[in-house]
Amino acid sequence: MLESQLQVKIKPDDSSERPVDGILLVDDSATVLAVASKMLEDKYVVVTASNGLEAWEILQKNKSITLVFSDMQMPMMNGLELLLNIRNSEDMRLAKLPVVMITGKSDTDAGKQAVFDIGATDFIGKPFDTLDLVSRARAYVNPKNSHRKRVSDLVLEERDILSSASSFHSVGCQALEFSRENNTSITVVYIELGNYSEIEDAVGKNNALAIILTVAKRINETVRDEDITTRLGINKLAVLYSLIGDDTGAVVNRLMTNLNEIEFEFGGTKLDVNICHGFEDSKRHDKDVTFSEICLHADANLQSRCGGNPDVEINRKNISKFGENIFGEFKSRGKKIGLWFALKAAINGDYEAIPKQYESELVSKMTKYIDYMKDRE
Repeated sequence: MLESQLQVKIKPDDSSERPVDGILLVDDSATVLAVASKMLEDKYVVVTASNGLEAWEILQKNKSITLVFSDMQMPMMNGLELLLNIRNSEDMRLAKLPVVMITGKSDTDAGKQAVFDIGATDFIGKPFDTLDLVSRARAYVNPKNSHRKRVSDLVLEERDILSSASSFHSVGCQALEFSRENNTSITVVYIELGNYSEIEDAVGKNNALAIILTVAKRINETVRDEDITTRLGINKLAVLYSLIGDDTGAVVNRLMTNLNEIEFEFGGTKLDVNICHGFEDSKRHDKDVTFSEICLHADANLQSRCGGNPDVEINRKNISKFGENIFGEFKSRGKKIGLWFALKAAINGDYEAIPKQYESELVSKMTKYIDYMKDRE
């Protein structure tokens, strides 16, 4: 059970204290806009547009919009065209935005079906009352932009947020192979709370876990469907990006901007949560690099940024023989894909995360390392 004193909020784009749950109403009827605004304005920030074109311009600028109500029949750009723009947007904030279509008596069943097929979230018919409108707003307003929510009220089921470590590695091997064949690249980003021990001492183990899972949830809300995230050990997350025409620096900067918008409070006091990151791009390596080696470099870059062991690269060179023994089998991509993450879990002390099928092999590998170290003495 998560302690009730812990709260999380996403910083709004400006410094005002207004709620950031914005709703965009789109209709060419000034009367409909006025009535609907009156129904919603006590609970949400309401923005209006008289056609789809105006709405599309607003959506690209106003990041506080978490739900759209749109009429189907409008001049300049109708509701179907607006929905197409939203669903085809390269900005995942827009592409995943809930859109409720407002239908009238003149709208045909075929028209409704077409809008539904391209991604309408729901429909509401005219005339609607306050209960109709507010109930849909409550159902579809995006929770990631809530000004303040108790962590205990968030959906933090790890299996719904994160992929397993073995799945992450399997997908990573496949993505790396695809990038070689198509002259693209992959990037692995490691995320860690640099002051996790201090956080756990201050708020307790359950709340500390809630914080790392909230960061994971934020990542999951901002990455594309083809990207993948996992948790490594207690306090580390990894994100895999498949890049086609994207700049690695821009992608990572966008990710960290989203993560740095999160604020945590405990007992009414703001928590200092230091979110560190390190990343590695496959373009920096030759064609023989393995996915595990890219992960190693991402981890090394993370440790460098977070004030970890400054000699991590030197140490790895000094035990290159050990590295070859442990990671050599990954030269055949996809073979024993979970062993690397089992090792990482052991290093991080997260022994419960080690899959049972890798326990004996991990012990065998570590025994080889111990023997190697004895031979050096």
